[in-house]
Amino acid sequence: MPSMHPLISEIFSESSISLTDLQDCSNGIYLHKSTGQKYFTKVQFDIEQMKGEIEGLKEMYKTAGNTGLIPKVLGFKINQDKKESVMVTQYFELNSSSSSKEEFQKELGFKLSKMHNLPPEKEEKGKDKDKSNYNNNEKDKFGFYVNTHCGITKQNNEFTENWEEFFRDKRLGDLINRIEDSTINKEWEIMKEKTIPILLRSFNPPPKPVVLHGDLWSGNKGFDLISKSVVIFDPACYFGHNEADLGITHMFGGFTKDFYDSYHSIHPKSKPYYEERQKLYELYHHLNHTLMFGGGYKSGTLSIMRNLNDWAKDKEIP
Repeated sequence: MPSMHPLISEIFSESSISLTDLQDCSNGIYLHKSTGQKYFTKVQFDIEQMKGEIEGLKEMYKTAGNTGLIPKVLGFKINQDKKESVMVTQYFELNSSSSSKEEFQKELGFKLSKMHNLPPEKEEKGKDKDKSNYNNNEKDKFGFYVNTHCGITKQNNEFTENWEEFFRDKRLGDLINRIEDSTINKEWEIMKEKTIPILLRSFNPPPKPVVLHGDLWSGNKGFDLISKSVVIFDPACYFGHNEADLGITHMFGGFTKDFYDSYHSIHPKSKPYYEERQKLYELYHHLNHTLMFGGGYKSGTLSIMRNLNDWAKDKEIP
């Protein structure tokens, strides 16, 4: 077997997996010959980004439970000079062709709703090493205890008590400040003064901080041929309003009516203004793509902002 990164070797050893029982399947994939389980390994120089991914996977795994939706983390380590990090997780053998099928969509909606169903402070008993890293003062707040990245964009996860304030300032406003576009800024002044208060200040059921995937586009879901389960991966986690996770699902397609019906059978749509609130949540990802790529994404961003601001003109702030 080719030489294995020493930190990856440590993770396997600490998990009581003998290195002689591992078969290198190339591309960072290892097969545990005794159990048939495959593991995915990755080495990364951006330690902060990898740590955010790992902590997000752990939090999602806690709330998703044994549904098979989330890859289990075997370990994460940083080398002594803090210039490199490694991780080992459960490996998914993906079949993307199944993702449009009715059964897949229903299962994904149901399992995502279950992941959103438990509060972030809910922990597995007797697993101290997997305990959440946020303290009791943060358990009812919106945000996350480490930085996470949506694409290459570092997210502002500073804990905030109020959902309106968090999504306005730490999500939309943070990106708009970085984009520095006068046309977007003009619409933003209207949006933050009226449109956002109308959509986020008062609705039912009221928002609770549950763990979100944060970047749930069609490329971050699939069907695992090993476990025979729908799966999601590559998160940009934070604790937020559950429906915010659905925003990007409208942006690129790949999610059918079966998915939404299944999801909302567990979490009924918030009222009033569910559809408009979904457009606001989708706006975050248009802004992020405008920041990362520019070009045509700016026109999509402005279209959503203008449509929402026009819609809000004759509405009253609660």
